[in-house]
This record gives sequence, structure tokens and C-alpha cells, in this order.
Amino acid sequence: MSDLPFKKSDLYVYDLSEPILKSLNLIGFDANLNVVDIDTKILPNYTEIDESKEKQLSENELSQIRKKTISVKLHCNVCNLDFQNQVEQRQHYQSDLHKFNIKRNIKGLSPMISLPSEVEEEDEDEEDENTESLENINEDEDDVSDSSGSESESEEISTQLDQQLSISEAEITTKSFLNTQSPQIYFKSISLPEQKDVFGIYKALFNNKELTNPQLAVNNWNEINDQSSSISALFMVGGGHFAGAIVSHQRRNVKGNARKQNESFREQAVIMLEHKTFHRYTTRRKQGGSQSAMDNANGKANSAGSTLRRYNEEALKQDIQGLLSEWKPYLDKCENIFIRARSVYDKKIFFEHEKHGNVIDKQDPRLKTFPFTTGRPNLGELKKSWCELTYLKITEKPKPIPVAKPKVSSSEKSKSAEPQEIVKPLSAEEKHSEELVQLVKKARAPLLASYLRKNNLDVNFRLQPESKYESIPTLLHYASQQGIKQMVIILLSNMKADPTIENNVGKTAVELNKTLPIKQAFQIARYNLGEDFINWSKSHIDEPLSREEIDELNKKKEEIEKKEVQEIMKKESEAARARQKEEMAKSKSGKATVLSGNAPGVSFEQTLSSLTDEHKRRLMREQRARAAEARLARNT
Repeated sequence: MSDLPFKKSDLYVYDLSEPILKSLNLIGFDANLNVVDIDTKILPNYTEIDESKEKQLSENELSQIRKKTISVKLHCNVCNLDFQNQVEQRQHYQSDLHKFNIKRNIKGLSPMISLPSEVEEEDEDEEDENTESLENINEDEDDVSDSSGSESESEEISTQLDQQLSISEAEITTKSFLNTQSPQIYFKSISLPEQKDVFGIYKALFNNKELTNPQLAVNNWNEINDQSSSISALFMVGGGHFAGAIVSHQRRNVKGNARKQNESFREQAVIMLEHKTFHRYTTRRKQGGSQSAMDNANGKANSAGSTLRRYNEEALKQDIQGLLSEWKPYLDKCENIFIRARSVYDKKIFFEHEKHGNVIDKQDPRLKTFPFTTGRPNLGELKKSWCELTYLKITEKPKPIPVAKPKVSSSEKSKSAEPQEIVKPLSAEEKHSEELVQLVKKARAPLLASYLRKNNLDVNFRLQPESKYESIPTLLHYASQQGIKQMVIILLSNMKADPTIENNVGKTAVELNKTLPIKQAFQIARYNLGEDFINWSKSHIDEPLSREEIDELNKKKEEIEKKEVQEIMKKESEAARARQKEEMAKSKSGKATVLSGNAPGVSFEQTLSSLTDEHKRRLMREQRARAAEARLARNT
């Protein structure tokens, strides 16, 4: 800011310096936010409009709007057409004419009664083809080609509609300084060195008339020599806090004032003719939301705190409404009334005055909201908000919207599309392998058996592809490797799988998993099948065992482990007792060390000084108890 050829005080919108005021030029934007030139001479001169007639018209319009009833007429607002029944209305909503007019309406163009002639002819041809195809439905290849042809023709019609619409829209371009979604109106100035920087003024400062010609409005503001007669009202309420002020558009002379830590020179220059703040306890601590909102959501609470908060809400409401009645002479003369209310309940305070009537009308055009976020309501926040509103902002111009690329038809897409990589389909063996592996993984034995019977597959089916299943060529190998004990027993005992089959490194199924449960599962299967089933030496399975024998072995093993644990616990307990005896013997020989518990090199007084009073009392009680125990031990 120090490099700019003006001071901060020169940017007050109601008292701009002459060089800046003369250099301001209104910036216009088109629909894509591209900067365009606007002739300010063409803009209306709102000062020449008869206010009485305008006011009378607005009141009549308001009365007509209030008397309006809900219409039951079947009408399309986009195409401006009436219908006799809902069926015709629905068919119209699905027509190309309605879609075409929607696009025109978005761009601010008037609706068309019918489609262009070329599009209508093509549309009729398409309808004839569609009706013929509906009457002669069959399964021949000719019908398939006709349907594809109709799809391509419909795409061509839509592209032609888009082309005609784009041509007509290109001829008509809307240029306005209000096209941006920003809360500010932008002015360019030669006082700003960089081309990308512009001045911004909040739209909230302008009334409806002034918005038609902001350039003229800013000039009229600065032509007033005495701004003391121009005032605005600021109100903020939320969370039980309220702050209100009547601010003069005239600034205070702060030349020679001392710099304050929490207040800038701009804020010091603000003249508040009246100001008032209230605070009531209406929000529960660390909970958020008013008591009335809590009552509406969860029902009325009966606690003492909730009763107090309800009373304070009503008291705050009466305080604010009493203040509004007091300030009514000011409010009648205000040019702007800014209100910030966080909830609907807080907004009603300003518009539902029970005793003195409504001081502020809901339909008052002077009512505005702060176009930026504000903090907790207080006088300092009111001053900051007023300075934020009334000083020019140095900002960047809105960035243009990138233009969308033209649509490409499906035929062009197919021509320009690059050849894709051909995905090799799975063979029948590979599909079977995936299904079988999933069934084994989920331990679905009945489904596995039915799948093998249905597809005439052997239980020793080699899984494919071989590169993926080199180490687990069969289902038995897979079940063993994954540790699925139940499926190992079922594959061997019930489905008679071959346990002697080896993988690529010469290992059988039992050798892929050396955990005890899997080994025992193979032994149980060997016992169930008998020794004559196969040459078990080639399978490398241990001697057969029944389920009862394995259960006994497991029980014995558990008992042995329990005994070992108990012996270890006994040894540890004996060692702990021995350590306790040694400590007791040491305590008799060195009482001071044990009682004080001091580290070597640290005195008892130093230890006490580092403790709190409560810890000191505990230590003294413990010392007295140990001394009593020692005396009893000596007497006995």
C-alpha cells in the first residue's frame, strides 16, 4: 500500500480524493466474465425518475402480489403454452422444442413457438421412421440397422439444434457490471499501477435505483459537502450478544491522534451518533444454540438453567425492541439498515414488535445484510464492519470462465478413437479354477461337490493358469497352504483327493503347511480312508490317528503345559518371597534409608521440600506406622 500514489484515507467512498474519483471507470463483463466496455452515458439517470409515481407503482405491485392465488392452470412458463390435460403437458416437457427453449431461456433469449424448418423436417422424418419400425418389429438384422440409423439421426438433430442455438446466442451478448457472482462492483483506475488490480465497492451500499448506474451514484455521494446529515444503522445479534449503532457518513478528523493497539485510524474516524450493547445468558456453555432452538428440537426442559435462559431471551428481546423504538427518529432517516442475525428467532426481534408496532418493515428496501463474515457483536466489530463496507477495496478482476469445447458426435468419436488393447478372454479351465478356489476359500463343501458333478470335473483338477498355481496345482494343495483344516478333511475323506500329487518343487499337500492342526487333519483323513486306499509313504503323511486319539493327545499336551506354567509360577512366587525377606532384613539394619526412601546423595530435607503438602502428610503417616510396627516387633 505504501507504493501506491494515494493514502488509505483517500479511499472513503463518501469522501474520495478528486484524482481517484475522476479516474474511476465502471467495468462490464459478458456472460463468460470477459471484460467489456460499458458506455456509462447509456445507463439510466435515476435522479430524473419521479419517486412518487415509482413508489405508487411499487405499492400497487405489492398489493397485486399479495392478492395472487395459487394457479391450477396447466401452463409451461418456458415456452408460454397452455395445455388441456396433464398428458399433453408431460409430452411437451419431453419434446425437443421444450429443451430448445430451455437453452434459450438460460441465455436470456425469448422462446420460440416452433422449431426451425430444417429441424422440423428432419424431426418428422425421424418420427415416420420410428413409427414404421414400431409397426414392423422383428428380429432381423435390417431392424437393428434401422434402429442404429435412427439413433445417429437423433444425434445429428441435437447437434444441429446446438449449432443454431450457438449462432443465435453469439449475435446477442449480454454486457453488464452485475454479471459477476461477487458482492462487489468493480472500477478500473489509472491510480492502480498493475492492470490486474481494480477497485471494488460492495453492492450493499447501493439502493435499487443506484444499482442501475453505480458510476453516477458514487459521483453523487461525493458531491455532498456536508455528510453529517447522512446516516446508516448497524445491528448485530447472536449468542445472547447485541450491538447496535447509528453511524454518520461524516468522518472525524483524526490527524494528530495517537495510534491505538486495537483500533486503526479508520476506526477512530468513525462517528457513532448512538451506540448500545447488551448481553444476556441465553446459550448453554460449550453447547451452542439458543434455548428456544433446543426447546423446539428436543422439547421443553425443566432445569433451572433452561428457565434462566428462556427468561434472558425474552429480556434481550424487550431490550432490543425498546432500543429500536427509542431510535425510531434515526431509523426513519437512515439510508441503509444493516442487520446481522444468526438465527430466525433473532431476525424476528427486529420485525415483530408487540407493544409499539413494527419499527422496521420487512419489505423496507433499505434493509441489507453484511456481505462478509463478522465476529462477536460489540462496538469494535461494528466499527470494523463499517470501515470494511465504506472503503474501496484493491482486488483482482474476476477470472474469465473457460469456454467449453464443442461437442463431438459419436461417429467422430469412433473415428478418432485409438485402437484399444484387446483383453484376452478367460478359458473354460481358468473360469473353473476361479470358481473352485473361491468355494474352497469360503469352505463351501456342498457347493463344491455339486459344482464338480455339474461340470464333470475331477477332485484332482489341475488349476489354471499354471503360472499362477505352480506351487498349489490342486484344491488339496490350496486348502493345506491356506490352513483350512475342515476342507482338508473333506477333500481327502469324502471326495477322495489324491494326497501324493506333487507341485513344481516336488512337495505334496501335507508338506506345504507344517502347523499341528493341518498335520492332524491329514492323519485323521488317513485313518478314515484306511491303509489300502493309496501308497501313503508317497504322501509323506504321518501315522494315522482317529479323532479320539488326537483329542487325548491334545488334552495331555494341555495338561503338561498347565503343569509347566504352575511350576514356573511357584518358582516365581518363592523367589518373590525370598526377595521380600531380604528386603525386611535390610530394613532392620538400615531403618533411615527405608523410611525416607531417599536416593543416594539426596537429603531428607531436600526430598520434603520437593513434595506437596498432601504428599508430605502421607509420608509422615507412613513413617509413623512403620515405626509403630518396628516397636511391636521388638516387644514380641
